[in-house]
Amino acid sequence: MTSGIINGVNTGGSGAGSQHNIIKKFSPHPYFDFDVTRNITTRVGQTAFINCRVEQIGDKWVSWIRKRDLHILSAGMVVYTSDERYQVTRSERSEVWTMQIKFAQQRDSGAYECQVNTVPKMSMTFQLNVVEAKALILGPTDIYVKIGSAVTLTCIITQGPHDLGTIFWYRGTNIIKPTETHLNETTIPYPPRISVDLKWTEALTSRLKILDAKLLDSGNYTCMPTSAEASSVMVHVLNEENPAAMQRGGTIARHSSTTCQLYLLAAVVILFSRVGRPSWHS
Repeated sequence: MTSGIINGVNTGGSGAGSQHNIIKKFSPHPYFDFDVTRNITTRVGQTAFINCRVEQIGDKWVSWIRKRDLHILSAGMVVYTSDERYQVTRSERSEVWTMQIKFAQQRDSGAYECQVNTVPKMSMTFQLNVVEAKALILGPTDIYVKIGSAVTLTCIITQGPHDLGTIFWYRGTNIIKPTETHLNETTIPYPPRISVDLKWTEALTSRLKILDAKLLDSGNYTCMPTSAEASSVMVHVLNEENPAAMQRGGTIARHSSTTCQLYLLAAVVILFSRVGRPSWHS
C-alpha cells in the first residue's frame, strides 16, 4: 500500500523495506530508507517537500532528477535550475535530503527521482501531486423557493489534502453565524432556523440549512473555505404559489426585453439612414 503525505503530515508509511532494516544497518554501503513517504500531495501555492532518506551515505551525495524532462535539478546542495522555487535542504549530519518546491503549481506534478552517485547508481522515485482545491455548491446557480419552505445548500471540496481547514458561509458580504442551541434551552427555538453542518467523509462537506425561508433570506450565498476557491449561488425566496412559473416568467420577460431592444435599434438605424440621404429637390 502506498502511503501519502498531506501538507507535511505523514499519513502512514508503506513498510516495504522495514523487514530489511536490520540487515541493512550492518551494510557498509549506502541504502535508501523505504519507509519514507513516496506519494506526496500538496495544494497549489504551497511548498512541496519531497524527502529522500539515505543511510550510510559516506562520501556520496544525492541528486534530484525531474523525470518528465530528465532535468537534473540538483547535485549535492547545488541547484541546477534557474527556477528559484527549487531548493535542496539537508540539516547537518542528517540522512534526509529534501527537495523543496515553493509556490507549487499543477505543472509541477509528476515523478521525481532521488539518485545516489554510487556505481552502479542508486535511485528511488517519488510522485508529487499538486492539486487545486475548489469548493462546489451542488445544484443550480439560481435557486427558487417558496416562502416558508426549507432551503439546504451543500458545499463540497473533493480535491486537495485533508487539512482543508473549515468552511464559512456568507450572504452577500455578511458572514452567517448559526445560533448554537441545546435541547434544554427554552428561549431559543430548537432546531435553529439557520444551521451549518460540517463533516469530512470522502470530501469536506458543509451544509447550510434554512428553515421557514423568509423574503429577507433572498440573496447571494457564498461557500468560503479557508484554503480553497469559493463558490456562490443566488437564492430567490418568492411569495408565490409556483416559483417555477416565476422563473419561467422571468426568462420570458428577459426575452421580451431583448426583442424590444432589437426593434429600437432597427428604428434608430432607419432614422439615421433617412437623415443622411441627399435631397434631390431644386
